[in-house]
Amino acid sequence: MKILFDHQIYTNQNYGGISRYFYELSKGLVSLGNECRTSVYFSENEYTRDKEMYDSRPFFPFKFKGRSRLKAHLNRLFSEQTIKKGGYDIFHPTYYDTYFLKTKLPEKPFVVTFYDLIHEKFSDRYPTLLTNMDEVIANRKLLLNKASRIIAISHSTKKDIIDYYGIPEERIQVTHLANSLTAEPASQGNSYGEYILFVGNRLGYKNFEIFLHAVVPLLKREKNLKLICAGGGVFNEHELQQINALGVKEQLRQVPIDDNRLAALYKNAAFFVFPSIYEGFGIPALEALNCGCPTILSNVSSLPEVGGDGALYIDPEDPSDILAKCEKFYYDPALREEYRKKGLAQAGRFSWQKVARETLDIYQSAL
Repeated sequence: MKILFDHQIYTNQNYGGISRYFYELSKGLVSLGNECRTSVYFSENEYTRDKEMYDSRPFFPFKFKGRSRLKAHLNRLFSEQTIKKGGYDIFHPTYYDTYFLKTKLPEKPFVVTFYDLIHEKFSDRYPTLLTNMDEVIANRKLLLNKASRIIAISHSTKKDIIDYYGIPEERIQVTHLANSLTAEPASQGNSYGEYILFVGNRLGYKNFEIFLHAVVPLLKREKNLKLICAGGGVFNEHELQQINALGVKEQLRQVPIDDNRLAALYKNAAFFVFPSIYEGFGIPALEALNCGCPTILSNVSSLPEVGGDGALYIDPEDPSDILAKCEKFYYDPALREEYRKKGLAQAGRFSWQKVARETLDIYQSAL
């Protein structure tokens, strides 16, 4: 089968979960004997460095006003031309822009992946999600109605699509994501001592503020214990003010990450906490499990699907529950070891090869 992916996520992201998903999916499909192309001409995305999979080139190496808009415009034109030429069996856009529906397309089916419905569910609670809200909703509705097949990355996301858009259940098929990190190559040592690990963005529904306030009593009691925030950018002014006011400045670190450093952080952590209020899937949860890191997850949205019985669960909006579970893990090394083993077993249920096989079945059903 010949599959065409478009430019969108490789234009918008230099590194991230969605572009990793399409990269790993493409590799898996090729290994199953299929042909995959991606209509991206300019990209600085990490994964497009793999020239066996992509035929893109870097954009202008210097910054100027309108650089991002120009790159996006040129990539869109290239995608439109590639789509019009045909030569593929199925088209899979990599994000929610509906540009390809406004041009004359070959009579080919297209499949769309839905990651989450965070805008629909939480825009009233987190005003930053209101940006371009009308456009986001209109695009999603159009794609859901026009797509030959809809892929949801969790049963939680599938339920949200049905609840918010009224799409018939039989049009949506679930394909869980997978993980690309393993603790095996994580050769970096641990220079932080004993620490709790938090990974990724800390804003809004990621719930870092509630989590931080919840664990302060444990940090103050255990002066050698640290809280490491991996990725997510440096602490902003508001965060620094809070950390200072809480009196735990010396115990918090924010560290930049790449795959190897992140794997080492998971491997060496006392335990990992993912207190998010909502996830479409929650790749950091699976990364932690696969790296043998004892894991605490929120008991909401998709996270129980990912963690199964391999994680301890918290109510992410109950600080007392967050603290109690963190203390339970911290003061019971045997329990942490039990969950480390359970987590590794749970992580073994997910693989990119499984994602590729299940997606290929969906493509074949759309033809």
